[in-house]
Amino acid sequence: MGAETNVAIGLARPGLRSGWVSRVGDDAFGKYIFNRLLEEKVNIDGVGTDGLNPTGFQLKSRVVAGDPQVQYFRKRSAASQMVLAHLDRDYFLSARHMHMTGIPLAISQSTREFAEEALGS
Repeated sequence: MGAETNVAIGLARPGLRSGWVSRVGDDAFGKYIFNRLLEEKVNIDGVGTDGLNPTGFQLKSRVVAGDPQVQYFRKRSAASQMVLAHLDRDYFLSARHMHMTGIPLAISQSTREFAEEALGS
């Protein structure tokens, strides 16, 4: 779970409507994210499950000072396989605001196209 899920959960806790859009793997981590968002009352209508590719994640080392060491495990992840066919324009058009980090723009060309199309909705 990261910045996008933290924002969605932070908005849902005081009762605001929020949703999260991505793809997760059909694995323990993907199921954890899916269930946690449900528990937090975040709309997950835009979350797909990928039976072939794993849930992507990153690890950050603990540091007392300075920058942490970061390792990404997003290559060939479920989210990196998002394509325009996964885009539900009506879902995005129903939103009043959208929060997006640079991650969808960086993990694959197809995810970049998905993100650019979502931003234009």
